[in-house]
Amino acid sequence: METEIKETHELFEVPKANVSLDAVLIAAAGQFGRYQRRMLALAALLAMFTAFSGMEYVFTTARINTRCFIPECESSVVEFSPPWLVRAVPTTDGAAASCQRFQRANSTRDACTDASFDRSATVACSDYVYEANNTIVYDYGLACDEWRRSFVGAAHTTGGLLALPITGYVSDRWGRRAALVGNAVSTAVVGVARYWCASYYSFLVAEIFKATLGGGVFSCAYLLVMELVGPKYRVTAGAALSTCVSSGHIVLGALAWGVPNWRHLILILYVPHFLFISYYWIMSESVRWNMSKGRYKEVEDFLRKVARVNKRELSEKLLQEYKESTDAENKLKIYEKQYKNEEPWLIVLVFQNKEILKRCCIAPIWWITFTLIYYGLSINSVNMAGNRYLNLMVVAASEIPGYWLALLLMDRIGRKPVLIGAFWTCAACQLTYIFLPKRFFLN
Repeated sequence: METEIKETHELFEVPKANVSLDAVLIAAAGQFGRYQRRMLALAALLAMFTAFSGMEYVFTTARINTRCFIPECESSVVEFSPPWLVRAVPTTDGAAASCQRFQRANSTRDACTDASFDRSATVACSDYVYEANNTIVYDYGLACDEWRRSFVGAAHTTGGLLALPITGYVSDRWGRRAALVGNAVSTAVVGVARYWCASYYSFLVAEIFKATLGGGVFSCAYLLVMELVGPKYRVTAGAALSTCVSSGHIVLGALAWGVPNWRHLILILYVPHFLFISYYWIMSESVRWNMSKGRYKEVEDFLRKVARVNKRELSEKLLQEYKESTDAENKLKIYEKQYKNEEPWLIVLVFQNKEILKRCCIAPIWWITFTLIYYGLSINSVNMAGNRYLNLMVVAASEIPGYWLALLLMDRIGRKPVLIGAFWTCAACQLTYIFLPKRFFLN
């Protein structure tokens, strides 16, 4: 491949690309000046609201304790756990069954006595009593349809998977900033529209569309910030954005605690998303995207603005060299396409390089393991014993030290020890669950 590129240089006399955007930032605009900090602050605010969208369904679809409605003992519901309940409903460790009741004895009338029920036989509930009415479980009658309640999370994840290629296409076609604002506005519109969903299936479809049309907002913001921040501070900026996502989960728990009704909660969470329309004028477009589209004047004006805000000097010579370098890179990409037909397929090249093949096999296992642990703990924290809102807040807060600890250790001991150490530490913590008292488990 290197030989082919060399031949391409000689054949087409393409100038050597030697000035990158990083070089311009370091030499003239600064790696992490006032302008970059401003962009990071804007992205941080957006990251917090992105956290709302990514995790609010754990509260809107949260479990509600239920029991069978017992017409022999009640004509209207007065309380969830009346004294006579143990006669009509089986119990386990003092907790009444959620979906079953004792069969009615054939020889009795509508009296509520021990003789009214056959305690040797149970039947499914025909109607339900709910302990609360603040999630979709009550509004859509999902008392014992656990799979339908959980399927909302699966729908959200599916939408997030679809969001990545859609956002990528929009970013390449119309720019990163347009993709960011489009995702944010779509999240606001569909998120608020769920307030009026009258059925489970309309809510489910809205959840899929919300995740599909808005799931790429964080990646757009992340790329716009990382592109402007110099190499020295990129890992720090990434840790800061990840911290803001965790902080958003903490704020989400507090808001859901204060406003438990799911319809009111989604209005509070999603109406402010409309303010991110202003980001189209506040945030800057990607420099690399503008260069790829030949918008050199916009790039020059933008880099001068960054240098002015950061109180740095940007020479015309450096700008001209950057323009020539970008032109060279674009030409090389065009010329290299002419030779790609003679190259092996990418999958063949992967198998020819043992190190790349090994990493391609191991990395998916890492991501799957990480996803199962991270989302398993975060989502199920609301189902553990105790206060569901506080549980999520504590789990989210525990993530923050990890981001900064990894930042401190990676440059000192390397990426691999940090990664392996994190997996082993997580495994040890997971194994301790085996020895926890039963009262700490699910509600």
